Amino acid sequence: MVTAGTLGGGLSWPPVPDEYYLPAGPARPVMQGDVFDDVPFIKGRRASKSTDGPNIAVDRRLVVVLGYPCDMYTAGKLVTVQTVAPVIDAEKAGIPVDWDGAFTMAPLPDLLGDGRMYAADLRVAANIDAFYLDVAHRKRCLSELGWAAFRQRLGLASTRLLNHLTDLVAVGTEVWHEMAMWQRWNETGRTAEAFQTWLDGREANLGGFSRRSALSRGMHDVVRASLETELQPGR
Repeated sequence: MVTAGTLGGGLSWPPVPDEYYLPAGPARPVMQGDVFDDVPFIKGRRASKSTDGPNIAVDRRLVVVLGYPCDMYTAGKLVTVQTVAPVIDAEKAGIPVDWDGAFTMAPLPDLLGDGRMYAADLRVAANIDAFYLDVAHRKRCLSELGWAAFRQRLGLASTRLLNHLTDLVAVGTEVWHEMAMWQRWNETGRTAEAFQTWLDGREANLGGFSRRSALSRGMHDVVRASLETELQPGR
């Protein structure tokens, strides 16, 4: 087992829950890597003849969200079609404890609080209506390192290319900060759509650039300070 601190400045391998997850509160925007329960997962099973249509089966089960956040939303709303993968028990699936060779799986440690390792099966995907991504049924949200590790597994599954966690954290920084600020906005009871309008707003102190543009330029602290000013009572 790889010890804590040797990957990404703090991720163990296999990962452990404390470093892999965030609290899954209702204000957190739905994001890539979120795990939901009781979601209808559609499977097409073989018919008696190849010329016949498949037999459609629907299982309500644990799933993980696959889409990248930028593709999941339009104007602050989840787009109707979302892509998910099934969640399975890692031990029952025969995944070795060191995950050696399990390129098409992504670890979900102690997902249900039962001490067991689970996995997102990245070999399988289904499109669902965003209606079923009910935050009341959300089981887990990934931490920043957890999200990087999840994207690392997605890359391995589709290309066998291994990306370093540090690079994945860096490339996801803008989105990560946006989601954190969006959560802060939602916690005040304001509408999710209004946050995106605010983020696209321009500021004189930013030379007329939008807050979103400033965020993309790495000015996270500046935008966050502007957000806190906006959220003050009476604004």
